[in-house]
Parts: sequence; C-alpha cells; structure tokens
Amino acid sequence: MMTSEIIELAKKARSIYEKGSQDRFPLFMGSFQFPKNSCEGASRVFAHIVKDIYPKCEVQVVEGYDYPNDERHYWTVVDGLIYDLTSDQFDGFSAPLLGVSHTPLSEKFSDLEFFGNEQIFQNWFPGGRYDKFQTLGYVEHYLARI
Repeated sequence: MMTSEIIELAKKARSIYEKGSQDRFPLFMGSFQFPKNSCEGASRVFAHIVKDIYPKCEVQVVEGYDYPNDERHYWTVVDGLIYDLTSDQFDGFSAPLLGVSHTPLSEKFSDLEFFGNEQIFQNWFPGGRYDKFQTLGYVEHYLARI
C-alpha cells in the first residue's frame, strides 16, 4: 500500500493551497479564507492528482450533506482511507485528516454521495469565474518544485 506516499502528497498539496491563499491566487471559491469554503475544489484537485500519479489507486470524492443546516462538506477517499485537506476549518480539528479510516465529520455531514473517475474532475463544472484548469496548473507547477 502507498499510504505514506499519498499522505506526503496530501501534505504537499495542502502547503500549496496555503501558499495560493497567501498569494491571493483564486485557487478555490473561498480561496482567501482557506481552508474555509475551499473543501470541494481542494478535494477534487487532490483526488485528480492522486489518480494521475497513482492510477491503480481507488479514488473518490465524497460530498457530505447536513440537512438541518443545509451545508455541504467534501473530502477525498483513496483506497478506503480519508484525506480531508480542509477539516481544520471546523471546531475540534487542529490539522487536516490524512490517511485515516474514519472522520467524525461524516456524522454531521451524514448524507453521502460518492464521485469517481470522470466525475471527480472532467465532469465537474464549478460555477462563476472559477477556472479549475488554472488551479490544477498552479498546483502541479508547485508540486514539481517540492
């Protein structure tokens, strides 16, 4: 299993997301409050990169929905382990969840939908002026340098 490599990749991606936020690069919809309101883009871009580098891995993006508060949260699952690069936007989390088998957030965001393969990135159409390819280019550029 390549868990340690995926955790390292997640740490690198997270540091690039933080850099993008500091540089005021519009990485995600909620870029400038990263990790707040950045979970969907952060999860989908990370999942896409994992699938690209490790094509044999089983990769999914999870959308959790919290009906009472009408809120959504996204995270990535790789070979059954959870990588939530923005979990620390919530109270009770001091760091992202990387390579864990359970997230307490699945109790709050309990209505789960799973996206795999083309649904992760190719068939994702974020609204507004958000450019997912520009974001991917930025992340891949800095990944090559770390």
